[in-house]
Amino acid sequence: MYDIKNFRALIHEARLHGYLTQRDLADRIGTSQSAIAKLEQGQANPTVATLARCAEAAGFTIQISLMPIAPTDPIVELYKHDVDRTLLRENLRKSVDERLRTLGEWQRDVVAFQSAMASSRAKRVADAPTKAPHKHPPSA
Repeated sequence: MYDIKNFRALIHEARLHGYLTQRDLADRIGTSQSAIAKLEQGQANPTVATLARCAEAAGFTIQISLMPIAPTDPIVELYKHDVDRTLLRENLRKSVDERLRTLGEWQRDVVAFQSAMASSRAKRVADAPTKAPHKHPPSA
């Protein structure tokens, strides 16, 4: 599937798969070889009708469909430049089962950490000396 913004690849691929030279394609649609070259180089702004004529001359049809645009997450976009791609590649080399196992281990570690922090806080509170209210010396 081609993005309409990349029409030059569409024309080029159709021509190659149709076993045509730029001159052959130009002759079939009634234009010049240089016009086809400009289309393939992205130096022209063809209409959908022109793209359809090029595809048909190479033995293909063009089908147009609507594809939903995936919404972008502004938080992800904000931090994209800080992503460590090494860790991403390492994680993608793992199987789904390995990734799920790792996630489970991380979740257990987080629970253990939270429990240790709660115990530490409770111990600090229990060990804290009780302070008598501070009295100011009598003024003279």
